[in-house]
Formats: sequence, structure tokens, C-alpha cells
Amino acid sequence: MKKNAEVSPPPGSGRTMPRRVFLKRVSTLVAAGAAGRSFLAAGPVLADSTAASFFPDGIKSGDPKPRSAIIWTRLAASGPDPLSVLWSVAEDDAMQNVVRGGVQEVNASTGHNLQVEVRGLRPNRWYHYRFEVEGVGSVIGRLRTAPTRQSSPEHLRYAFASCQQQTQSYYVAHRAIAKENVDFLLHLGDYVYVNDSATLTVEDYRSVYRRFHSNPELQALHAKVPLVAVWDDGEFYNGVDSTGDPQRLANARQAWFEAMPVKRDTDDRTYRSIRWGNLTEMLLLDTRQYRDPEVPANATFAGLLDAQDTTIAPGEQMFAPGRTTLGEAQLQWLKESLATTRAKWKIIGSSYDMAPWKLVDFDTPELRAENPDLQKNGGIYVSNEAWDDYQDERRKLMRHIESENVSNVLVSAGHTHIYKASNIHPDSDDASSPITAMEFVTGSLTADPLPTEIAPIELLQLAEAIMLEANSPYLRHIDLLHQGYAIVDITPDRTIVEFRVIDTLDPDAEASTMGRFMVLDGLPGIITLDPNIPGC
Repeated sequence: MKKNAEVSPPPGSGRTMPRRVFLKRVSTLVAAGAAGRSFLAAGPVLADSTAASFFPDGIKSGDPKPRSAIIWTRLAASGPDPLSVLWSVAEDDAMQNVVRGGVQEVNASTGHNLQVEVRGLRPNRWYHYRFEVEGVGSVIGRLRTAPTRQSSPEHLRYAFASCQQQTQSYYVAHRAIAKENVDFLLHLGDYVYVNDSATLTVEDYRSVYRRFHSNPELQALHAKVPLVAVWDDGEFYNGVDSTGDPQRLANARQAWFEAMPVKRDTDDRTYRSIRWGNLTEMLLLDTRQYRDPEVPANATFAGLLDAQDTTIAPGEQMFAPGRTTLGEAQLQWLKESLATTRAKWKIIGSSYDMAPWKLVDFDTPELRAENPDLQKNGGIYVSNEAWDDYQDERRKLMRHIESENVSNVLVSAGHTHIYKASNIHPDSDDASSPITAMEFVTGSLTADPLPTEIAPIELLQLAEAIMLEANSPYLRHIDLLHQGYAIVDITPDRTIVEFRVIDTLDPDAEASTMGRFMVLDGLPGIITLDPNIPGC
């Protein structure tokens, strides 16, 4: 038997085959090439508590394409090595009408992680899948295929989230996302948090993923909702950039690809596109692997926040030409993708926020009128390791969107642990500068620390008011208090974004909508809606 053998419905049998036929064909393959090797029993599949001992990290599916998707699991590191695992994909949740399946070997070289790219599926459909070994089956999960590029879907609904720590918080936001009836979850990074000084080897990084995967709410979410993932710095170490130790960075990347339903190429490239017919193209960015180091904080604000004062060295480096968070190749890919896509809505998935975030504005219309040589966009910025550190690159990207007449550009971002909604301009301090993109930033999935452990609620609300004033008129909403996620609901004529918040210290908490916004097709700018009025 080949190392990885696939089974598809036999000719003339239609698009599915009964499970008994599937198992018979698999058994023939095994008998022909793998006699004596540990393999699953062909009898009834056990799916009780025993499954957790074989599949301790649960299962995932992800990266939906029109005729394929990726499924993933990890086998417990015991028994024979390599171990043969049966995977199957079916049209029904009882796993009787099998459409694809096969056998794949798992061994210690990949940490016993198993990733399968399932091909030959039908577009724009839900399927069910399962892994089996030695007569024990994993839980049954769901996978999704995307509509074809030429199709005209009327709807896409996805969640986006970031920053899930292991603290006193419960994973109640994960449970809430599983109820949202979304096509997939866009996870924008900080999926794990490693030890900055002690997580070094591949096995060190693998152990962190195993620890995070042990959470039952996370496993239940992944079994139900497909995952589209990018990384931030928690998957490497705090503040990672392109100048890090090459071996440690390679170890972190290997562990991430092993643990995610994302296809790995020879360049460890994660920037890629998820297309949803001609409705949406999602352009997923890698803001970490190629970036120049951040501009260090050189100030504080009210004794609470680290800040970057552009009038004090090295704050002026925020405006330096050539500084990059994307790298030349990725920036060119992004610009070409935005200019050439035929999708109506263009979604940029950025692990950290793109819009400016000031605490004090040094470039007001009044000051600019008095001093023509004033530093453009000067101010005191929140030290946030984000696109503010790469203002020349951001301005060039926004000017490209303007010059190429690219409409309906939305940004989904995370990292800050804070909800924000902002319009983005090539020059945010110039009233004549057009809106070229609209950004929505989600709060964190868990709390670390609780905002009220940093400052009283009244002070945090005052800080929100100060930030709204310093970033007027482009910052439309900011929430320093809550945790949760966001939901994006897209149709051809409009996009609705909801900020869904939840009390992560209450094990029985339910999500509610704290902010609700709309963007209309062809009309740049965020429209704020009443969060208490449901519907679209």
C-alpha cells in the first residue's frame, strides 16, 4: 500500500458509496501492501471516551476551496510508529454515504499530527468527516467547501477572533461562536501564547499546542466550525519580527503548520486568498515573518499605556520610508490582488490593526495651517506593534487602493484585545483625503488581564473619549472593556459587522451585541447602527 492511499466512489456508483463498500476497498489496499501493520478494525466504530485517548487534541477542518478542504487531527504518541489512520468524508452525519476517504500514515517526525487535503468535493457544500484507528473513531466534524469563482453567492457569514489565553477566563466565547451559524472562523493569531524565554525547540512549541488543544470548548468549536488561520506573535514569542533567531523561528513555524489545517509550502508562506465566488475575496496577511522591528515605546500615557511620541527619538522612525511589515513580495501580491480581483468585497485579514491609533494628535488642521513644515501625522501613538510603526507602507497601500479605484475594501484585525471600528485614509489628518478602507478590530477571546484590573471603569471610559477625540473623525468606535469576537455578514449590497461581547469569567455567559455597523456597496465609510435592533 502506498504511504497515503485515497479511496473514491467506484465508477458507476454515483457520487457516494456505502460505508461497507468503502471499508472493503480500504481493506483490499491494506491487504495488498500493508500486511501486519497496525490498522483499524473494520467492525463497528467506537466513539466514546476512548476517542479522547486516541485523538487528544480533537479535530479541525479549514481553508475551504470550491473542490477541496483540509482536515486535521493529532494521534496520541503511543503504539506503533508509523501508525495507519483511516479518514473518511461523507454527506451525512452518520458517515454512511462516503464521498472520499483513505489511509494515511502518522509518525513521530510530525509530532503525530495528521493533515489531509481532501480533494474532489462539490462546491459550496457542508460535509462530515472522521478519523479512525484500531476500531476507535474520532468525533464527527464538519467541513465546508467554497462556491466556485464564477458563481454568484448571495451570502457569506464568518466570525473573526484572536488572542485566546489560558487564564482565569473561561472559553465561553468559543462556545458562543459555535452557535453563530457561520461559514468559518477567521482566527487572526495568538492562538497560543508561548514562554518568551523557554519555548525554543520544535517539541517545546508542540507541547504548547497540545496544552491549548486540551480545552473541550475549543475542540467542540473546531469540530463544528471550519478554521481559517493566520499567526501573530504569540505563536513565536512576544514582539517577533524578521530579525529573530532563524532556528527558533523555523521551529515555531513547523509547529504551527503541524497544528493547523493550513497547507505548508517550501517557503512557509501563509499569505494567501480565500475566494467566495464573486462575492468576496479574503486576502490573508503575514504581518510578522517579514517585518522590520517595531519602533520602541518612548513615552507613557496617564501612567497606563506605553506610547510612541513622534517628536522624540526614535519615534520619528514610524514615518521612515521603506520600513515594512509585509516585505516586498507580499506587498506586491496584496496590491496586485486588490487591483485584479473580480470579487465585489475585498477583505484584508491582518493579525494586527491597520488604522491609526493616537492618544494625542500633533497634526490638526489648525496646527497644519500655522506650520506648513509640521510633521505630517505626528502625535503620540499607542505603542501597539501595529501598522502605525510602518506608516509609509500603509500610505502607499491606501494610495494604491485609491489610484486603482478599488472599492469595498474591509479589514478584519485582532491583536489589541480592544474593539475598534475605523475608516482608513491615505492621510488621516487631511480632511480631503478619501476613505479607502474600513477596518474592524475584535477584542480578545479571553481576558488577560481584566481591564478593570488596570484601571477603574470610569477612567477607562474617559480614555475611550480621549481616543475618539484624538482620532476624529476616522475612529468611529472603541471599547476598552469587553472580550469576545466579531461577526461579519456579507451580501452583494451591504456588509454588517457586529461586535459580540461576553463575560469570560462567567461559565454560563451568553454573547450580546455591543457594536453594530454597516458598509454599503460602493459607498465608502462606516455607518453606525443601533446594536439593540436585530436583523440586517
